[in-house]
Amino acid sequence: MRNKIITLLLLLGCMMNAFSQTEVGESVENNVQNDTARVKKVRPLPYFEFRLGYEVGGTVPFPLPAQMRKINGFAPLGNFSVQALSNMPFNKRWEMLLGLRFERKGMTSKATVKDYNMSIQDDEGGTIMGRWTGDVTMSADQWMLTLPVAATLNLTEKGRIRLGCYFGYVFKGLFYGEVQNGYLREGDPTGAKIEVGEEPQSFEFNEDMRRFQWGLTLGGEWNLGKRFSVFADLDWGMNDIFVPTFETISFDMYPIFGTVGVGYSFK
Repeated sequence: MRNKIITLLLLLGCMMNAFSQTEVGESVENNVQNDTARVKKVRPLPYFEFRLGYEVGGTVPFPLPAQMRKINGFAPLGNFSVQALSNMPFNKRWEMLLGLRFERKGMTSKATVKDYNMSIQDDEGGTIMGRWTGDVTMSADQWMLTLPVAATLNLTEKGRIRLGCYFGYVFKGLFYGEVQNGYLREGDPTGAKIEVGEEPQSFEFNEDMRRFQWGLTLGGEWNLGKRFSVFADLDWGMNDIFVPTFETISFDMYPIFGTVGVGYSFK
């Protein structure tokens, strides 16, 4: 009987030892699996990007008013953009973009207009306001610091699209031009007629430019490798480039510009 009890105690001891080892093994395995799962769920790290771009577009009324009868020419003013961007991934598909952009948005256009609100300079340095019919050349030139904010969707490992908005400060804004080959009705369409021939009369509205702008942005990007990429963006301004109290030009004018360029990523 005594031998049976000793044998039973030895068997119980062996079973407890085996169970303990199994439990420890399962606990270690579970911890490893949990650690692996946590590693997989770690959010990708933020990364930075530097961009150089060339901008093409114009500051235009939208839609085109009836006073503009014909567009005779258009040319950009050597526009460019330099950007520093921060990309903050939420997961493999979605990211948020914040940045700072230094840019120039400028253009010169030529048009033939009728009954177009205008203020021109006379020979004595004063101004005459009225309705212009004839040829007009206009230049809008804006130097800006812009803050873009956008959501990014990674379509593939190389391609992504972005949608967001931007907020800009115009630290140098110019709007100037000249009129010729037509006439100005002083005050209103029935006012005194002032003829202007081949020799142009100038105008400028620099002091009436708005300092703050905002708009919508849409773009896409394609990776050429681990570091370099190409991109294309479209910025559509949502407020007039002139201050609300400016009445010489009777319709709102919006900056609408596209940008193409290259980027370098610091991943």
